[in-house]
Amino acid sequence: MKGKKYLEIIAFLCIITLASGFSASSSTVVLTDSLSLQYNTTNTQVRFESETSFHVMRSYYSMEPDSTIVLELNRLPSDLNLQADFTKSPLIQDIQAVNNENQTPSLLLQLPQKMPFTVFNNGKSIVVEINQTQKNLNEYPLSQHIKDRIIHQGMDSSLYLKDIEISKGEDQIDVKANVTDDPIPNVFVLDNPLRLVVDLHNTLASGNSSHHTINKYGVIQLRTGQFQVSNPYTITRMVFDLNEPLFYKINHKEDGLHITFYKNQEFHLAEPVPEVPSVPEKQPVTKEETPVQEKPKNQTQEKPQLEDPEKNGQNKPEKLNGKAESNGSQSQQIQYEPQTISDAETRYTGQPISPKFKDAELRDVVMVISEIAGLNVIFDPGVSGTVTCDFTDIPWDQFLDLILKTNKQGKVIEGNVLRIAPISVLTREQEEQRELAESQELSGPILVRTFTLSYSKAGEVESLLRTKISSRGEIIVDNRTNTLIISDVREKMNLAEKLIDVFDTPTPQVSIEARIVEATSRFIRNLGIQWGWKGIADPFYGNQTTLQFPHKILVDGAQVPQGITTKGIGGPLGGYGINLPAPEFAGVAGFSLANITDTFRLDLALSALERSGSGRIISAPKITTQNNQEAEIIQGRQIPVQTVANFTVTTRYVNAALELRATPQITAEGTIIMTIEIQNNAADFSNLVNGIPPIIRQSAETTVMVPDGGTTVIGGIYRTEDSITRERIPFLHQIPILGNLFKSFSRTKENRELLIFLTPRIIR
Repeated sequence: MKGKKYLEIIAFLCIITLASGFSASSSTVVLTDSLSLQYNTTNTQVRFESETSFHVMRSYYSMEPDSTIVLELNRLPSDLNLQADFTKSPLIQDIQAVNNENQTPSLLLQLPQKMPFTVFNNGKSIVVEINQTQKNLNEYPLSQHIKDRIIHQGMDSSLYLKDIEISKGEDQIDVKANVTDDPIPNVFVLDNPLRLVVDLHNTLASGNSSHHTINKYGVIQLRTGQFQVSNPYTITRMVFDLNEPLFYKINHKEDGLHITFYKNQEFHLAEPVPEVPSVPEKQPVTKEETPVQEKPKNQTQEKPQLEDPEKNGQNKPEKLNGKAESNGSQSQQIQYEPQTISDAETRYTGQPISPKFKDAELRDVVMVISEIAGLNVIFDPGVSGTVTCDFTDIPWDQFLDLILKTNKQGKVIEGNVLRIAPISVLTREQEEQRELAESQELSGPILVRTFTLSYSKAGEVESLLRTKISSRGEIIVDNRTNTLIISDVREKMNLAEKLIDVFDTPTPQVSIEARIVEATSRFIRNLGIQWGWKGIADPFYGNQTTLQFPHKILVDGAQVPQGITTKGIGGPLGGYGINLPAPEFAGVAGFSLANITDTFRLDLALSALERSGSGRIISAPKITTQNNQEAEIIQGRQIPVQTVANFTVTTRYVNAALELRATPQITAEGTIIMTIEIQNNAADFSNLVNGIPPIIRQSAETTVMVPDGGTTVIGGIYRTEDSITRERIPFLHQIPILGNLFKSFSRTKENRELLIFLTPRIIR
């Protein structure tokens, strides 16, 4: 019993110790009954509590303002109190409850800037954890409760990081760290560039450092390695390089530690929630300093460094169109790269210092900097001011510029002498020096040089250089030899020479091949019938009637062709009473039936035709031109058209030809943008109008971008004609079955298809 009591006392003392240790490294501010803030070393936690259950369905950063976290809830509890004073909060500026356009209840957390965050749902409470961005690792961020967990787990590490598994889903990226046991993660954020660091304490990395390219949903890459072997903890570091602050989650599961990044989404109170496009898969990886090169304080043992992705050959030149770049394409990319003619950018290369001053005299601070820089210093009598600052690892020359700008002072470095004077004094001196330089320029020697251009027109380059010469300068153009004669002072002459080197470069050429394919198919089917009859009752044949009237009868169902042009074929009787032959026919079958005395006769003729055919016309004009220069090629005939006006006959010619006009533009990526105009016109001599054939026109005008050597279809026309013609005798054609003797049938079906292909190639 006593042993049990001692154990209870020891456990109670441990709880008190842990609680006191945690409170030493973090502070909790209770704002309201349902809202509280907790500040830790590496993050700030916002807790929402309610008597009823509610949870977060979705969380993301809003679009306007972009530093507001949006938590979409399944419901908004009525007892949730958000009225609080955030003036003392370092990260939270305001919290509001709103309904968006879809009437979805949401909580808005307004931050001073975007920072990575995560959300935990605990039934009747919601915790939002916001990572505080750090500039460096001068003091390793480690909360007291993490230290307690490390001590409780034991200093001797028995955990191993075996490998990393990355799965990319439609709306999230899941990174699983396969660890032999439950690790202790410490999460913090580093700035410039933005990195999310996950340190696994008491964990050893199996194998060498690794690099995983992700390039999706704002996560550029993942780097892992052994950051610390001891002193005092064993740490395996996972570094996520980010494009922007993201929403993430860290979950402990049986199969390992899962770090999940979700697809970010925009939010606007007056508009639906659109999705932000994901990061392109081929986004280049930015070279960044690995965090393992920064050492915590009091650290003596050298740590293994993460491998630099660039040193491992990760940033190799990309391939263009699936092929390795040739020397020509490399020179083309060099041509499109920016070239610095005059560089006025300020670069700070001084030794890093960490100055801390409060109401210090400006002269004394500058004296300290001069000793660090090894410069002699002299002050103008008008120099005055004070300095109050706290910097860490800033170059001394940048620090000097900042404190001088703050006190409206300027500097001049001549050799190893640093001169400090008010800006007004230096400005006046610079104005005098400028006037002196102008006077020296006006009185200085004039240089005369000739530049014979190889690839550019001298007149065009002259117009570009006109604004860069001095008032004494002059440019003369010799179009015969394509030469520029420039006379100017030395400084302007050197600038003109650099510009001419940029302008006078060979222009790449583009070969453009067009292929116009015109396909036709035609089908005709004709069916026709002709038939006639003749009957005679006459005493001559002995078949007269028994009546007084009519005693003789003649029935003639055949055309009488005397002077009348008939269609179809002629019959034994000279014609047909029902004359419906095929419009065109290639075969005829005729029948003639009569009695023995030929007093009754029946003639029948059937005509038919079926015709099919197909054709294809391919036109392939090809032309080569320089970059950004229009090219034209024409093949065909010209039709003369005469017009009469005021007794004057004017003849003009209209093209009935194949024409191709193209203007290519080569981009830095190796693609080609083309403005294309294609016409495939033909004269229709079968339908003359006043002796002039009409023009059948086929044309296309467009602007397209095509890869080098790629083929694109810039136009297509598909036309179908289907006509049916029937000739028949009124009323009689409606008789069932026998009605076919009183009608003919003709059908014509024609298909036309036009396609225009285009293939540009850069001539290396």
